[in-house]
Amino acid sequence: MSGHTIKGIPLIQASALSLITLSVIYPLSALAGNRSELSTEQMCSQVGHIELAALTPADREAYLLAQADNTLYQVWEIAEKVSAGSTYHLTEKNQLTLQLICEGGFAPAEEMYAVQDAFDHWQNNQPFTFDLCQYITSGVGSAFCANRFAGEQQIERKQRQDSAIRQLSVAQQQTIKNAVRMAEDFFEHRAMHEELHSGSSHTAFRIESVANQNDRYLSQILDTLAGSQPEDIPSLDEADSTLSQTYDSLIQRLKMGPIEDFNLQVTAKDVESVQRAWLIYREQTASMLASLNANLSVQDWLGILTAERNRQLSEILEYMDLDTH
Repeated sequence: MSGHTIKGIPLIQASALSLITLSVIYPLSALAGNRSELSTEQMCSQVGHIELAALTPADREAYLLAQADNTLYQVWEIAEKVSAGSTYHLTEKNQLTLQLICEGGFAPAEEMYAVQDAFDHWQNNQPFTFDLCQYITSGVGSAFCANRFAGEQQIERKQRQDSAIRQLSVAQQQTIKNAVRMAEDFFEHRAMHEELHSGSSHTAFRIESVANQNDRYLSQILDTLAGSQPEDIPSLDEADSTLSQTYDSLIQRLKMGPIEDFNLQVTAKDVESVQRAWLIYREQTASMLASLNANLSVQDWLGILTAERNRQLSEILEYMDLDTH
């Protein structure tokens, strides 16, 4: 791993995305029944080294930059682009894609699966679109793909948000944008310091969790604008009382001993830090949502958000109870 970096992701934080790394499924190719028994090295030797003259000027420039940067998966990203484009004819495209895959691998298992699939399509002259995230087996690769998926979600969220609020007043638009930015920071803080992401998958699970929470937050805003509201609206006093008991119990338990696992530690100070951030999140979110729809008051939203926070802390207590058995 030495000498490599991942754009935007420190290597020491690399981990797995749930939908990729819970199980590694051998690529389902239509040619799977006719797989070569050659080794990865033999298949790559058969296709030979890539010739720069065979690449378009743009692909050649990207390839040389990738070689100079030595950044993980950068060559495989070029392979994706080549395989999905219409610049090259089929035979040439499959050959270049396979050559790039042979040069750009990181984990042996990832390279083995990807090379095998690309080799079969190259030999049989069948169309092949390479998606590197389908072949990920390593924590490093999972973090890379989690980050990429989160970026795609963020772009889609921005489009949904802009489309939904363009008819609102400038002041309302700014209120929503401020709340969304605040919520993004809170979700990231909570995922880093309180959510129970452990093992080699901790960073990718965190990235996925933050992206999903951001999606749900925007959906709540859009639903509120449309006039929808939660069915259960708890009393703020009751919700506050229940949360106070749950919070105090959790802090006492954590002071006796933090939650610890591989790549995971949650201490009392961590939860206290998240709780302080949550109080700001609760106030700003409740005020924002109440301003968008008169059906529910700020007090109503405070009760809803408080009950939600109680469920989050209760899950941590449940985890601690299970961990002691």
